[in-house]
Amino acid sequence: MRVHIIGGGIIGLSSAWYLRKEGFEVTVIDAQDLKEGTSHGNAGMIVPSHFIPLAAPGVIAKGIKWMFSRKSPFYIKPRLSLELVEWLWTFYRSCSHAHVERAMPVLRDYNLWSRQLYSELASHPDFRFCFEQKGILMLFKEAKTEAEEFELADQAAELGLEAQKLSAAATQALEPGLRLDVRGSVYFPGDAHLYPNLLIRQLTTALKSQGVEFLTGAAVTDFDTVNGKISRLQLSTGQVVPVEKVVLAAGSWSAGLMKKLGLKLLLQDGKGYSVTLSSPEKRPGIPALLSEAKVAVTPMGDDLRIGGTLEISNFSPQVDRLRFQGIMESLPRYYPELNSGWQDLSKVWHGYRPCSPDGLPYMGFSKKHDNLLVATGHAMMGLSLGPATGRMVADLMIGKQPEVKLDLFDPARF
Repeated sequence: MRVHIIGGGIIGLSSAWYLRKEGFEVTVIDAQDLKEGTSHGNAGMIVPSHFIPLAAPGVIAKGIKWMFSRKSPFYIKPRLSLELVEWLWTFYRSCSHAHVERAMPVLRDYNLWSRQLYSELASHPDFRFCFEQKGILMLFKEAKTEAEEFELADQAAELGLEAQKLSAAATQALEPGLRLDVRGSVYFPGDAHLYPNLLIRQLTTALKSQGVEFLTGAAVTDFDTVNGKISRLQLSTGQVVPVEKVVLAAGSWSAGLMKKLGLKLLLQDGKGYSVTLSSPEKRPGIPALLSEAKVAVTPMGDDLRIGGTLEISNFSPQVDRLRFQGIMESLPRYYPELNSGWQDLSKVWHGYRPCSPDGLPYMGFSKKHDNLLVATGHAMMGLSLGPATGRMVADLMIGKQPEVKLDLFDPARF
């Protein structure tokens, strides 16, 4: 049986990897050439420490405050859109303690499973993508943030995750080669990181060697359906492709494709920016999240990637100069010896993270078209959850119960 996967990012490629292992014939379809995309420019972090969904109490108050700053890490581009209004209303309703309590153990297990699978992939002879389990530092400068991060560390401990509350001196001891200016940190030694550009390139090459077919530069423009099944895909190239099984892993574009099938998927594009400094003279040895600035700093091979911002932009291709400036200005506040002076906006990467209104992915078969499996909505955790999602897709295709329960991820939950 052949499975057609719509989307060649980390979710689509991971699905192809595990489906091929189960003996399926696989075709990956993508509108781009797979040389760039949301999976390439992200922070490269695998984060069991990120067990709190995006929709959580207190987030809305922070979001409103950030909306009034041109350099803040969050922005919603105003527009007349019923879909955006519905997404915002559902987000508001999802920001509850009950929702967070339900989601925490599931996201923990999902990320731990994915980290295990990344470790297995890293030992494969076809892969050298700089996978390292050095943990992640949550750096903070303010007393209020310290209280928030220490509370999060306590929650992590209750979930069985190691979280070390560190003073400024103890934090500095973990980074002896680079001066820090912080009040302290929380260190999650169980987190890991990798170089996503290398991963995507090597995974694509390995899949091709295993006989996986790629149709690139070909966007899916419509579907033909017969008796509750998708029968054919219509492509922008004019091709009409007969299908047996379809996996929708098109990231932020998934909602538009679902709409063509008469299905609703609440999803917004969360645009993020990053820049990769090639072999800088100084760089941290441990990945970090700058808590107040919401900026990620990741060593990747000899390079250093800095990224941040969640901008719901309706797929705007423009890089907001002030918002990116806010990312770069935050760097020397935590690392006084790091000041890139980056000015060339043409070299700034941007990508669109698919954000559901409750901060949880969409995973499972469609109830309307029973040969359609939806795998999207992972927001900022797409890279972290990639392999586990791919394994989950393969398990569902062979009728096996995945290791992570799917109750919270139903594509038709809204």
